[in-house]
Amino acid sequence: MQELAGRLKALDPEASETLRVISYFDALTAGHASAEVLLRGASMLAGCPAGLTSAALNVRVDERGRRSPEQWSAGSRPARPISGGATVWIERAGEAHANDEMILERVALAIGILFERTGPAESMHNPVEVLLDAADTTEHRHSAAQSLHLVPTTRYRVITQPANTANAAAGPSAVITTVAGTIRAEIVLSSDTVTALRAGIGIAASPADLVRSWLSALTALRLTSESEPVLHADDLGSLLLLAEISPAGAPENCDLQSLGVVIRETPRILPMLDTLAASESLRAAASTLGFHHSTVQSRAEELSGKLGFDVRTSRGRTRLSVALALYRLETTHFD
Repeated sequence: MQELAGRLKALDPEASETLRVISYFDALTAGHASAEVLLRGASMLAGCPAGLTSAALNVRVDERGRRSPEQWSAGSRPARPISGGATVWIERAGEAHANDEMILERVALAIGILFERTGPAESMHNPVEVLLDAADTTEHRHSAAQSLHLVPTTRYRVITQPANTANAAAGPSAVITTVAGTIRAEIVLSSDTVTALRAGIGIAASPADLVRSWLSALTALRLTSESEPVLHADDLGSLLLLAEISPAGAPENCDLQSLGVVIRETPRILPMLDTLAASESLRAAASTLGFHHSTVQSRAEELSGKLGFDVRTSRGRTRLSVALALYRLETTHFD
């Protein structure tokens, strides 16, 4: 599916976007996402509020996927009926967008499947979502931990992976909409061995503190790369604090701006930048990259001029490491 989407993007961008919508909701359905997560996905894809109403439910989320207290009737807005008397809609102001109908069709289908599995009233929250939601109450999270049969004195970890990963979840899991896209969160024992192609592994915590494990696992996943596809939050230390930088503030960082220009000019430069940042010297970097030392020396000098700091020094490599982390936190997104 991902390969087909890539080919279509070059040939027919609109068809590629349609296929992405289908793939997106297929991943959420396979991950047993709750009705609210499905609505969040619809609102974020459409870029406008979305809602669901039935005899048991009346839920609305805004264009950023946040629950909105404002209630609204579908009326004449774009809507789709769901079995059991429910209706899902999007609140598009102005002209309809090309994929509005497809978004409505797929979210209605996904919620219909969910209703058949659980029933409307039970469909709103997966207990894993509740347990990992920092905005929910302590009482609700405690009840969710009990329903998942988690032992208060045992330590667990949250594992994050892209929602479309092929790996089957071994522990309790949920697909959650995040700033990095749709992510599958899985709860495992802290001693379990994790086998995954790309994953963030959270810090160990008791059930009452699994929100911290979830947030650290999400940050770790956002910092993964081709050279480091699996990251343990335990190994990140103060890098975990970078995720707390607001999206509006990080782009003002001059190192990040310079790095963005370099990457846009030479998209395939990332592996070299990663190696330079991780190596103790240019000679070590050359050995890792399989290049002659003089080639890497020349390239590092050129990059230093473009970045505005010398990547040949230890301080420069530290700045490069931080800038690369900020870049990934800003740009990494999983469909």
